[in-house]
Amino acid sequence: MFLLAAWMLVSAPRERAVLIYPRERVWFRRAFHTSHQRDLQRQLQQRYAVEVHDQVATDDQLFAIDIRGAKLLVLSAHGCPYGMSFNGKHQRTLDGSDQARLSAFFSQLAPDATIILQSCYTGLGFARTVKKAAGPNRHVIAADGEIPRDGVVITSVFPLDVAITCRDGGRPRDCKVRL
Repeated sequence: MFLLAAWMLVSAPRERAVLIYPRERVWFRRAFHTSHQRDLQRQLQQRYAVEVHDQVATDDQLFAIDIRGAKLLVLSAHGCPYGMSFNGKHQRTLDGSDQARLSAFFSQLAPDATIILQSCYTGLGFARTVKKAAGPNRHVIAADGEIPRDGVVITSVFPLDVAITCRDGGRPRDCKVRL
């Protein structure tokens, strides 16, 4: 009986995690394609079947990604209080005008999925847009300040939890917003 239970635990399919990274054209001082992000991916692989989508630049590319049944979705991009920019800092890719598309996109996630918005300042406004689109049972984690390249740290893989440290004015502070 014990061996059967152990076999079932080992052979059970792992939950999906989908990580989406923006287009970065720079060779030095990258913000998203860093060793810190590779370490986060390795940590998540302990618990999840991780899929990474790199160099996503447009909303059409983003919404075409298969996220069906994923338990974790990490959207990494430049941010402002009202949107996320996947193709440079100054061109919003997603904002409040995408509410219907975001709702349809997030509806594919597991009912209790977690969405991490790994970008600066999205906790102020866009995170609320994402929460509304995601629905009441999905969790949204974002930041209400400027995240350094190594500012997101996984504190627990199961249950999933992260710490987000911002360096506003040079002083580190906990800036995690959980909706």
